[in-house]
Amino acid sequence: MELESFEKDGRLALDVAQHHTVANLVRKALWEVGVEAAYDKGHPLGDESTLIVESDTPKEDLQKGIEKAKEWMDELEGQL
Repeated sequence: MELESFEKDGRLALDVAQHHTVANLVRKALWEVGVEAAYDKGHPLGDESTLIVESDTPKEDLQKGIEKAKEWMDELEGQL
């Protein structure tokens, strides 16, 4: 999965295209680690989807959120 990103006003925005589930999962994980994040699905008929991370260190915090989401998936896998 390729991601396009840009930074503006202390925010990191990632274009995650049609990967709405992934964007929402990472947004929730970011909240769990104490980082402000939002997810914009865009127009209901479009394929745009944007994850926005607002922090002083958005790339590092995004990595923390991804690690948290991985932990959740490992837990789920362990229950199968």
